[in-house]
Amino acid sequence: MKYWILLSMIVLAIACKKDKVETYSGDNGIAFYRGEYEEDSLTYSFAFSLTQKQKDTVMLRMRILGPAATYDRKLKVHAVAGTNAREGKDYILPEFTVPAGAITVQYPVVLLNSPEMTTQNFRIVLEMSPNQDFVQGATGIEIGSTVSIKQYILNVSNQFVEPSYWSDVSGAFGSFSVTRFRFMMQVTGLTDFSYEAIGNDGYYNLPVTLAAELAAYEAVNGPLIDERGNRVTF
Repeated sequence: MKYWILLSMIVLAIACKKDKVETYSGDNGIAFYRGEYEEDSLTYSFAFSLTQKQKDTVMLRMRILGPAATYDRKLKVHAVAGTNAREGKDYILPEFTVPAGAITVQYPVVLLNSPEMTTQNFRIVLEMSPNQDFVQGATGIEIGSTVSIKQYILNVSNQFVEPSYWSDVSGAFGSFSVTRFRFMMQVTGLTDFSYEAIGNDGYYNLPVTLAAELAAYEAVNGPLIDERGNRVTF
């Protein structure tokens, strides 16, 4: 009997032994990320500013893949193949400090309004630059409703080009045209009509305001015709 008791105690001890806890020990990575239904690119035009700007800053979301640190870390990104914009003339990629404890950051890309942008579209394809603090984070990782991506693309000009978000709001404002967009800017004082910027209220209420202002305009000037020969309506 005493041998059975001893054997039972040994088996119980083995069963109760805690599994070894695995901890993350790889290099810290960082990557761009986007929402589930978002694009991995952004179209920016200086022409959409109410006042002429010589430069502007676009913030790109990045996420650390690994633990937060108790100290500041350096981050740098660089342009890769597919880029036709000129660093120092069309854009600047500053060195950036990731503060201690941060898991996500917004990296600032400085866009410069060069004279050539009035006639040419520029493209910037961005990746992170590995350094002593970060390596390229694994891509395709899904966290919540977001996914990590290796590259982010910026399309930049000083021309009226259709914003990348327009298909999301065309049901409220109609098909894109330069004439339509200029009228919307003049009436509302806004330059960004994305759903994220105007919200649900703007999506449904701004067309009512624009229709009333357009009726007042037409009473004095007649129909507003866009660059394609189509009448603008809301």
